Amino acid sequence: MLGSCASPRWFVRCRLPPANPFPKDKVAVALGGRYTIHEELRVGGQGVVYRAIRTKAQDGSAANDSVALKLHTDPGQDLRVEREISAMERLRHPNLANLIEHARVTIVGRNVRYVAWEFIQGEALDHRLQTGPLPPKTVACLGRDVARAIEHIWSARIVHRDVNPKNIMLRVGDREAVLIDLGVARHLDERTITTKGATWGTMGYLSPEQCHAEPQLTCQSDVYCLGIVLQQSLCARHPTNGDQAALIAKPPRTVDLVAATPAALADLIDGMFHPRAAFRPAPAAIAEKLAELADRL
Repeated sequence: MLGSCASPRWFVRCRLPPANPFPKDKVAVALGGRYTIHEELRVGGQGVVYRAIRTKAQDGSAANDSVALKLHTDPGQDLRVEREISAMERLRHPNLANLIEHARVTIVGRNVRYVAWEFIQGEALDHRLQTGPLPPKTVACLGRDVARAIEHIWSARIVHRDVNPKNIMLRVGDREAVLIDLGVARHLDERTITTKGATWGTMGYLSPEQCHAEPQLTCQSDVYCLGIVLQQSLCARHPTNGDQAALIAKPPRTVDLVAATPAALADLIDGMFHPRAAFRPAPAAIAEKLAELADRL
């Protein structure tokens, strides 16, 4: 997993030394033998994630669910985890990872919150881009799906705040994209738990509003971040090589990054970078236009 560390103006995601305090045999025992624990997927400051098979539900009935089993280790993030669970119990969508179950258990003497999420058979976008850029049609499909996910969570007044390639899964065959990890999402109908003057997100994937630590974000912040992701998907590198200040000062035009980008796709992506959030296209409009483009490409 990725943890959080403070900088003068924002909290950014940063890598922490891996240290897994929960051996998988101990996890299996703590969960009453209802799970077959497979390989470790991520380890970080906020928890451990295993791939697992749930063979029995909490009520003892038979099950056969492939899950990403997340064990939360940071008590300081309990409220954020509770909010994520509460939101995902209400929000079900094909472009979001579905919640399977959650509870607290004792593992090696520690009281741990575990959450079982639908396991997405596929590859994280950041890994996929290590092999090279995506074709425009795939980029259009990816953007369509993530825009639909952003629109859906916004229907519950939630801003993801961390739309980046690590948090987007491509199902096998690049057929569909899934937005994951609402762990740092802003729930506008809930009291904020972010320190005044700070924000959350990943450096290089922050909207201007996030950089300015504006407290009342909207889904248009996620739209800005999606624009970064789509440019990166077309050229297999961050559009400003991770330079957040350069990105905010002057976002590069999509055709300057990849000259062969279809004009309609480039224009739509460029519109996502408008410095004023209200002038960016809405997620629903983005999804509709990208669906039309994908059909033509």
